[in-house]
Formats: sequence, structure tokens, C-alpha cells
Amino acid sequence: MASGDVELARRFVAVWNTRDIEAIIACSDESIEVQSSFAAVGGAEYHGHEGLRSYHRDLEEAWDEIQVDVEADFDLGDRTTLAFAVMSGRGRQSGVQPRMPIATVMRWRDGLAVYFKAYANRDEALHTLGVTESELEPIAP
Repeated sequence: MASGDVELARRFVAVWNTRDIEAIIACSDESIEVQSSFAAVGGAEYHGHEGLRSYHRDLEEAWDEIQVDVEADFDLGDRTTLAFAVMSGRGRQSGVQPRMPIATVMRWRDGLAVYFKAYANRDEALHTLGVTESELEPIAP
């Protein structure tokens, strides 16, 4: 059975895939910090609900379509979750349709996301977290 934080992460991804920014904001604390390592959005940091809106606009400018499909969730304790996912989409300018493995790290407080970082490289996420994949136990859906 999934932990409460993993359930929050799964709900966040489901909402994220709707591309409804107001629904995404409803899942996020007003002090949320968003970090993206994707070149398509400049590898920028965003803060608060207005920052989340900016991140969403940046993604909308770069992608006609974008979808995140989670392959494995992990509860890292201390209100932190990790997900291995595949991001797919279609570039707005190029029409390129990449499909790439990613990792996301999220932190939670009072049922809301307070931190979100997307990694274009899963090994970088693991290194940053100080864990190896063999140390992790995926949580079944």
C-alpha cells in the first residue's frame, strides 16, 4: 500500500497531466519551490504560486503536448517522495516527439507540495539524494 505522501505525489502527477494550472496550484503550498533541469525551460527555479504559473507558461511555450507516466514511486521518508517516470511530448517549434526517462523529487507539508524538482537524468537525482537504486523499494500502485 502506498504511503500518504506517495498518494499525494500520484495525485499531483494526475493533475499535472491535465495541464490545468489552477488545479496544480490547488495541490501546492503558496511557498512552493520548483526547479527544472530541462533545457527547454532554461533549467530555471520558480517560487510560489506565481512562479508555478511561470513554469507552466514556459512549458506551454516549449511543448504542444507533454505527458508524465510514472513507472515507480518511492517514499524516502521525511515527507519526501521520488518518482521514476517517462516524459513524452511534442515540441512546439520542432515537432520533435521525445520520450525520455526522468526523475522527480517532491516534498510535502500539510498535504501540499512545497518542493518539486524534475531531473532529466535519474542518476543525477539519485546522486543528489545520496541513495542508489538498489537501496530503494518501489511502492506498488
